[in-house]
Amino acid sequence: MPDRRPGSVSPAASAARTESLTPGDAGQLAAIAESYLLRGGQPGLVYGIVAGGSLVHARGLGERRLGGPPPDTDTVFRIASMTKSFTAAAVLALRDDGALALEDLAADFVPELREISPATADSPGISIRHLLTMTAGFPTDDPWGDRQQGLPSGEFARFLAGGVRFAWAPGTRFEYANLGYAILGRVIAAASGAGYPDFVRSRLLRPLGMTVTGFEAAEFSEAQLAGGYRRGPGGWEELVPDPAGAFAPMGGIFSTVSDLSRWLGGFAAAFPPGEEDAARPHRSGVRPGAICSCRRSRCRRSRRRSRQAPALAATVSGSLSRTTLSTAGSSSTAAGIRDSAVTCAGTWRAAWG
Repeated sequence: MPDRRPGSVSPAASAARTESLTPGDAGQLAAIAESYLLRGGQPGLVYGIVAGGSLVHARGLGERRLGGPPPDTDTVFRIASMTKSFTAAAVLALRDDGALALEDLAADFVPELREISPATADSPGISIRHLLTMTAGFPTDDPWGDRQQGLPSGEFARFLAGGVRFAWAPGTRFEYANLGYAILGRVIAAASGAGYPDFVRSRLLRPLGMTVTGFEAAEFSEAQLAGGYRRGPGGWEELVPDPAGAFAPMGGIFSTVSDLSRWLGGFAAAFPPGEEDAARPHRSGVRPGAICSCRRSRCRRSRRRSRQAPALAATVSGSLSRTTLSTAGSSSTAAGIRDSAVTCAGTWRAAWG
């Protein structure tokens, strides 16, 4: 099995930063990754371990393209639903700017939602918080949601105007639905005055130096990009990536383990590991009273609610408190690797293939 430990992770740096990562831990994680690859769900994958805010260990398995070399920390993959953490962070940034509040109705920003029939006569309207926490009442929509990745914004607007079905009244039950995050992309665009990809680039990616993260396959060279495949009658069939459309906020970002380690390091710094029964985050990255310089009346509401940000972010990034392998549509947890977080990108495949 092809195997590569990328040179971008210094052995000296690794030794200095991985007091909690033993050779046995690394071996356990390697065994999980190898077992996952051998299931045949994708031609290749790469994973990395972030500890102390830095990428300290990485390994690539399989092929980035059929017949090609193994992927490494600089190989670009579509990261699928890991995109949702960027969408949630963009919403929280706009909340901190005073451009919206989490209890605001989504219909205030997405006019097509105003005519939707409620689940019941006494159901509340769909709030931004409902969308973030997947409690808006929408039914699970895999793999339909994956197929809408490149849906043009105009078609999405017409889809919403035609009505949306509910499985539950908003706020009463969690159910995983990609549609809610597609709607959040509309909320972000309306509140920021910029397109969803533009706002995420300017507010999150550029400030963090995530220079090898984007929304279109064409942004990267063929040598950088991992191929996308699905199983056909004759074996693997290569697919052309969908463009960044209306459902990009739920799964459209392309990135690398190197760039994702920056993203993960930020979450780990804000919410360091602690006791499992801790009722709140250990550290708040929000400074009430210093989060917005504009004079909009909503800013006061944003400041009053700013203390809620860590709790929501902890919900969004909860999987970062344990070691997790993630690929398109799949995840598995390696127990016992303490105080570390893992980023993993698998050669993306069609969820319906």
